[in-house]
Amino acid sequence: MKEVINKLENFIREKNIEAEHMLRTGFWLREIYPEADEAMYVAAICHDIERCFPLREGEVKPPKTGDDSKDGEYLLWHGKRSAEFTEKLLRGYGFEDEQVMERIITLITDHSFGGSEERDLMMDADSISLLENNILLFIKEGKDKKELEEKTVSEFEKLSSGKAREFAMPFYEKLLRELRNN
Repeated sequence: MKEVINKLENFIREKNIEAEHMLRTGFWLREIYPEADEAMYVAAICHDIERCFPLREGEVKPPKTGDDSKDGEYLLWHGKRSAEFTEKLLRGYGFEDEQVMERIITLITDHSFGGSEERDLMMDADSISLLENNILLFIKEGKDKKELEEKTVSEFEKLSSGKAREFAMPFYEKLLRELRNN
């Protein structure tokens, strides 16, 4: 599995402008849950991998507002599409454990929704990485600061554990200062 993980990490670095977010999601998963196995780590680093692939002919991306409470259709599409491309990559790298494959696919498909211990951990790691990496990029891109402040608060508030909040707090506080002082 280590060789497959190395191939996935390299693919992500080569193909995705959000590589840092994806790889740091794997890092944060291991920080908040040191018992995370390789399947959880693969799901964490591949949770957004669909963004490495252009839309296929006839494929339509559902609208996205940035507010998870309103973006259910997009989040489900995104999770399923990321799971599909992860499965194709894993099979292409020779990975054949069907039971582990199914677990990875489920974790990726549901990474935005939580609802079980593992999915909550995935969602927490994703949120911490988003606070660490993506919001600052969105600020630099000139996105609306009020909307970014709302996103920052909602990402922090949905964290499911005190441990996740503890890791996220420095990023959260820095972002709020940045968003409110400029």
